[in-house]
Amino acid sequence: MLLRASPSSALRAEPAQWSEAFLESIGVCTHWTYNDTPYGYAYDQVKRLLIDSGIRHIRDGFSERITDLGQHGITTCLCVGPEASQKPDAMKVADIVQRIKAINAQQPSIDAVEGPNEPDLFWPRFHISYKGEGADRGTASIVKGVTAFMADLYFAVKSEPATAKLTVIGPSLGVTYDPGAGHPNPFPKASLTNYVDWGNFHPYCGGNPFSFPFPYDTLEKYYWQGDFPSSKLDEFPYAFRTYAPPFAPKPMAATETGYSTDRAGPSEAVHAKYMPRLFCENFRLGIQRSYSYEFIDEFNDPDGTNREAHFGLVRRDLTPKPAYYAVKNLITLLRDKRPHAGFKPSTLPLTIHVSPVKDYREPISGQVTNYDRTQYVHHLLLQKSDGQFWILLWHEIADEDASVTPPRPIQPPAMPTEVFLPSNFHKAVIYRPNNGIHGVESDIIKGHLSLAVPDELLVVQLFHH
Repeated sequence: MLLRASPSSALRAEPAQWSEAFLESIGVCTHWTYNDTPYGYAYDQVKRLLIDSGIRHIRDGFSERITDLGQHGITTCLCVGPEASQKPDAMKVADIVQRIKAINAQQPSIDAVEGPNEPDLFWPRFHISYKGEGADRGTASIVKGVTAFMADLYFAVKSEPATAKLTVIGPSLGVTYDPGAGHPNPFPKASLTNYVDWGNFHPYCGGNPFSFPFPYDTLEKYYWQGDFPSSKLDEFPYAFRTYAPPFAPKPMAATETGYSTDRAGPSEAVHAKYMPRLFCENFRLGIQRSYSYEFIDEFNDPDGTNREAHFGLVRRDLTPKPAYYAVKNLITLLRDKRPHAGFKPSTLPLTIHVSPVKDYREPISGQVTNYDRTQYVHHLLLQKSDGQFWILLWHEIADEDASVTPPRPIQPPAMPTEVFLPSNFHKAVIYRPNNGIHGVESDIIKGHLSLAVPDELLVVQLFHH
């Protein structure tokens, strides 16, 4: 159903965000010291792929590659724990900060420092402790050790003029905790607030068993069986509720997230739809930076049975997966060619109306169902420093039933969407990053633009008189 052009009085002023702020939120994990993987034995080729992708932020431990990558505008979030220094505990943090200073003195390459990686898993496994707490002494001791390390790290980083501007990111957790009372986050509320600039979690995409089960999108329990990017973050935000309280009210970062394209994970085609949506969803929900785990498939696993071997945007043989190109094209389209630091985005009067799709026969299963949850069409409003507005829209829907192996594919409909704008907007160019960087022009008639929003990202460039 098409709507008549909305009167200007119905438009709502929506604040835009700078396109560069969005691009700054995109990161990827690497493992430069894994010498038996392409990170080690094919470093030059991997570096070229990383540079060509346009991704500016990586997350890794100490490595001789940090300075080289910094020369190409790629900055590192340095993940550290007590094991990052061989000094006695009383000297570990000072040693880590001095090593950071030495690296950044050569080339500003480290822009963030992250606390211990999943210490609830790795401290007992590798007998890691700090100031007598942690290792295999139990959860309460690990909490004390990690908290003491973060307090010392934050003070040391912020008290040094050469490192004071670095972003300090909190520790992550690796165990799935219950947002209720059954198996709660072991870190008390606000216990880490004063020791971080950003909190941290690892909201890997997949089903959300802490949600209300309901049938939708040919799935009997939509949030349980769907693997869409926002499944743990938006309508039933289990990950925020569980992992954010120790850092509140500080914002969150996701230093690991993403998908494995192993046999039990999404197909590479679905992966390509999900990854741009993942970065958009996380930014829309206030996550400061999201590091996709990871850049390169590490291990040789032709049967697809090793989940850890298939998290990359690039295959082990260094051929990019479709998701690599989708993310690269998105960055290319949204890059601000002449950014200036003082730019402040403005607002745009805007209304978006989505119509349901009734009695839709899903092509693969043949099931007839209604797609009436129109709130699942999401958008971001961005602006470049030349003043031009860009709207990103996507149908945030599951493209697979992840409860079976391999996942059952689903082809949801594109959602009829009407965008209402001020009357001085006359033209739009519509891009689909999954297909390239060439757009299709569409007229905006009396402030009205009709779109069919699919399960992959649409990037809409707006032109006005």
